[in-house]
Amino acid sequence: MYTTSTPYNEFDKYDEPRLHMERLMRVRLFDFDLPIRILIPLDDAGIRTLGDLTKQTKKSLLKIKSLGRISVEKLINFLAYHNLRLAE
Repeated sequence: MYTTSTPYNEFDKYDEPRLHMERLMRVRLFDFDLPIRILIPLDDAGIRTLGDLTKQTKKSLLKIKSLGRISVEKLINFLAYHNLRLAE
């Protein structure tokens, strides 16, 4: 009749930031207000989510065709706005 709390049905308020971050990493880049001239080359390179973008390095982004230095700087600033950064 009564259930005891177990790790599976108990809400852990300390997991909330982690869960929020996991959800944020799955958001598609097209859902953000980024220029289409940046989004198309990223999509062509298979970088479709915020999580995909944070796994990239500046050097790897600069290798993407049609993505220049200014576009990469815009992406770095975009990530910084969301308290994120590129991989090292």
